[in-house]
Amino acid sequence: MEEMGMTDLQFKSWIKQIIRGLKDAKEEPDKENTDKKITELLKDLEEDLQG
Repeated sequence: MEEMGMTDLQFKSWIKQIIRGLKDAKEEPDKENTDKKITELLKDLEEDLQG
């Protein structure tokens, strides 16, 4: 079975979600919460890569 990739629009949407997550992390008032949000984002990205 052949796996289909993302369309350009889907890829742009995925990138926007990453940017939004990073901006949210940046706006956290302390390092602990920033680190927590970045860790969650990294986990999500790793899961996306695994399929």
